Amino acid sequence: MAAPQNTQGTHHIGTRLRVAREAAGLSVSELSDLTHIRSDFLSAIEGLRADDLPSIGYVLGFVRSYAKAVGLDGAQAVADYKRDVAVPENLGMRNQPHFVPKNSLTLPRGFVPALTVFGFAAMIVTWYGLQTETQATPVISSPALVESETEETMPIAADMVTVRTTAPSWVQIKDAKGTTLISRIFVTGESWQGPVGGGYSVSVRDAGAIEIYLGEDKRPPLGQMGEARYDVILSQH
Repeated sequence: MAAPQNTQGTHHIGTRLRVAREAAGLSVSELSDLTHIRSDFLSAIEGLRADDLPSIGYVLGFVRSYAKAVGLDGAQAVADYKRDVAVPENLGMRNQPHFVPKNSLTLPRGFVPALTVFGFAAMIVTWYGLQTETQATPVISSPALVESETEETMPIAADMVTVRTTAPSWVQIKDAKGTTLISRIFVTGESWQGPVGGGYSVSVRDAGAIEIYLGEDKRPPLGQMGEARYDVILSQH
């Protein structure tokens, strides 16, 4: 197994992702369930073991999803990962031998500069193509339910129950029939709303990081910081 390159001591992006995961109270297996990324890939990302991972296009998407799931900036995490593992500029040549065979062929004048320009353009197209990332959107079963990552776009409403995070925490919300509406890590300040009287229940990894409003009435905390609570009926809280 190859050692990671340019890890900058122990403070590389893999270490920072692992620390954020542990701070969120998640095991590698639990994070795998949340992100739908294989556990061995998550462990390889934390250890910067590039040889244990698939092609770089997939890995950068994994790093972005991992970072978002634990409350870190996805774009910055991708940039740090590329720096820490010294991703080559020509991604398509990662596993190819780097030599120029000798030959006696005489090329037309101007052929080499034209080929260089063409190759550079192809590299740019390949790079941006590999950056395309398909993100799974949580399924919301009712049109009245709304999600937001900013407090400004989700005001407290008199006819809505609001769940808001003051720190990153896993949050699961079910409707009155027990159907899971959302189950993932919320970043700081992220909110969820549903109509008052909907019979919703909430489970959280960190009760002290959650604010709940029934209409405009702020309810008491679900519990202490670091305390997990499960299937709390919002209308009875």
